[in-house]
Amino acid sequence: MARHLKTGLKMSKAKARKTAKARRGNPLAVARRKRLSVSDLQEQRDQCINQLKEAREQQAATAEILSIIASLPSDVQPVFDAIAERSNHLLGGHSTSVWRFANDAAHLVAFTSTDPAGDSVLRGYSPLLRNQMAPFAPIQRGETMQFADTESIQFAMSEQTAIWKDVARARGFRSQLLTPLISERESIGWISVTRKKPGAFSPDHVQLLRTFANQAVIAIQNARLFNELRQRTDELARLFEKEEARARELTNSLKDLRAAQDRLIRAEKLAALGRLVAGVAHEINSPIGTSLTIATSMEIKGKRFAEEIAQGELRRSSLNNFLESSRNAFSQMTANLNRAAELISSFKQLAADRTQSDQRPFDLGDLTKQVAKSLRSTLHGLSPTLNVECQPNIAMNSYPGPYSQVLTNLFLNAATHAFPDGRPGTIDIKAREFDEDNVEIIFSDDGCGMSPEIRRQAFDPFFTTRRSAGRAGLGLHIVYSLVTNSLGGRIVLETSPEEGTRIQIILPRVMSLPLVTG
Repeated sequence: MARHLKTGLKMSKAKARKTAKARRGNPLAVARRKRLSVSDLQEQRDQCINQLKEAREQQAATAEILSIIASLPSDVQPVFDAIAERSNHLLGGHSTSVWRFANDAAHLVAFTSTDPAGDSVLRGYSPLLRNQMAPFAPIQRGETMQFADTESIQFAMSEQTAIWKDVARARGFRSQLLTPLISERESIGWISVTRKKPGAFSPDHVQLLRTFANQAVIAIQNARLFNELRQRTDELARLFEKEEARARELTNSLKDLRAAQDRLIRAEKLAALGRLVAGVAHEINSPIGTSLTIATSMEIKGKRFAEEIAQGELRRSSLNNFLESSRNAFSQMTANLNRAAELISSFKQLAADRTQSDQRPFDLGDLTKQVAKSLRSTLHGLSPTLNVECQPNIAMNSYPGPYSQVLTNLFLNAATHAFPDGRPGTIDIKAREFDEDNVEIIFSDDGCGMSPEIRRQAFDPFFTTRRSAGRAGLGLHIVYSLVTNSLGGRIVLETSPEEGTRIQIILPRVMSLPLVTG
């Protein structure tokens, strides 16, 4: 009996010690036992504010660089300059430089200035020839390099060690971080950030520099693709000019003329394909790139949060800040990904099979009024007034679906572009007989009109004057495609600056041909 009591007592004591140990390791229990002073709380609040400020600066910097990439797809120099400046600022650097490999050498393409003497030393080592790049072998393999103290550098060759120490002293830095630029699993250069004082760079700073390196690679790839597309477009334009001259020479031969026309059509299709690819790359790159940036930022914050939990230093304020940041990040990512999905849906609309819209008899005036009624319901927050005037009893045998879409696209385009900044105005739709076999639809507005240059490009795919507002530039192109192909008609645009716009559409009463997809 005494033995059992003694054993039970030992088990109770062990259980009590285990419970106490668990409580001591619980971050919330630790927080309850601690009596934080006002200065401690103030210090923690300042740390949270500084972390939030740093995260916002990083997000703003990456967004700024993505904006430069989108606005200057053929020029990478502004991107390199921005990356050097923002990396130097956010990592607390003394100087930052960007290098690219070309022709068995590394070339300096951007750097932040320190002083004339130090700058001349840096320029003097560009380009670094192949026999001078042995210390950068890890970079060429795609590995990050870091020197906590340049005075302790020891390369395989003493001469190279001495040269690099001299560079560090001339430039005035003691620590250095180098991150490679990786394109298609190959190193094409690197970004170097230096600091005046010795010491290792934090993992967060290493990850941030990798993000900037990825953006530099995106800019390089975009520039290459854009220049290739532009070169191809120039080639197609030259081909078009040659074929046009050839067509004029063969006007006396119907057979040769038809052959020349076929070649011109093929050339135009190739040119349209080039514009389509460029438009898709430009439009979808921005929301996808922004989502990637947000995801990268949240990954960094997630690592910090996990470290706080692992170290038992989690505070309610840190938890609330992390949850708030997560909600904001997910909201932004959802908005950007929805934007990308909408763009992809619009692009698909260009090649969608419209045979689902059946040909049937209908009254032109009744259908026009029905469409106008649905359009009026979308006028909340828009300034123009919509007026409809239809001649009664105009019998049609055509495709009501494409016709409704034409009116809808014309209305939304006018409401967006013709009346900027809430400018008041009027949109008029008139439907009437044109002759015995055709009808006429007049769509007009008294808005700001178009310049001759915009007028010439109005029906081109992906042309828009509101790119910054998220417009894809497909509205009038779809209208033109539907009128000329699907509905077998023709369209005429008349406009002048500050004198409004008038669009005349002539359609056959009876569509005798099958519906042509756009």
